[in-house]
Amino acid sequence: MTAMSIPAATVPPVNRGFGGFVTLILSDRDRFFAEVAAGEGLAAKLVHATTSLVVLGALYGAAAGAYAGPAQAVATAIKLPLLFLGTLAICFPGFFVVQVLVGSRLRLAQVLALVLGALALSAILLATVVPVTAFFLLTGANYYFLTLLHVVIVLGAGLVGMVTLHEGLAFACEQRGVYPRKAMAIMQAWAVLFAFVGIQMAWNLQPFVGDRGVPFRLFRHAEGNFYTAVVYAIERLAHAKESPPPPPAPTSGRFDVRGLIDASRPPAATDSLGSSRR
Repeated sequence: MTAMSIPAATVPPVNRGFGGFVTLILSDRDRFFAEVAAGEGLAAKLVHATTSLVVLGALYGAAAGAYAGPAQAVATAIKLPLLFLGTLAICFPGFFVVQVLVGSRLRLAQVLALVLGALALSAILLATVVPVTAFFLLTGANYYFLTLLHVVIVLGAGLVGMVTLHEGLAFACEQRGVYPRKAMAIMQAWAVLFAFVGIQMAWNLQPFVGDRGVPFRLFRHAEGNFYTAVVYAIERLAHAKESPPPPPAPTSGRFDVRGLIDASRPPAATDSLGSSRR
């Protein structure tokens, strides 16, 4: 006898609030996917997912920016949700159009609910590790360590979100027959594109952590790219030098890798006018 899955439509929909949505996305994602595939409660899911992304993302952003003071905490609390939403705004239209072209029968609201649900899960995970980041902040971790810690946490949470999205689309493919199996490869390629766009947008929105030795600025111009900055930050953390090496002479086409995400210069660095900052 072949086991058959029970359609979500046979289960009476529950009028959930924000807390119910968080519980559903954490502990009963199969039901969440089934309801999205059946088109149940899409408006509420979109509202709750967006609220989770904004509120919980802002909470983690405030914890990350607290290293450099209240102004940076407020700025990062605004920037982090914008990072997720901005990346989604750039990547989602092309993703949806391609899905339609390859035969997906999911409507725009359904695909958006799946993507936002995955990002909401990432934001929930970020909020749960705020005590960890606060612990390292209060115990005197240095700038480079905290920067790398936040990079690892955000990338890890984003990876979990993309895996969740993959599971949701696979559920729609296998259980509901409204999503073509061949589109799964496209989804995986889109997840990589989403990560690259998000990383570059984070670089452009810097600073996030902020440097205590630098006056607050909402945005800070930096040349180069995220990956060279990661290498530099790891080298600085490994050598644990008291003072940084002198900045490279400005030449056209050279990248400035002195910092990660916000490209903040260490306290003893020399500024563009040649005077030493104390």
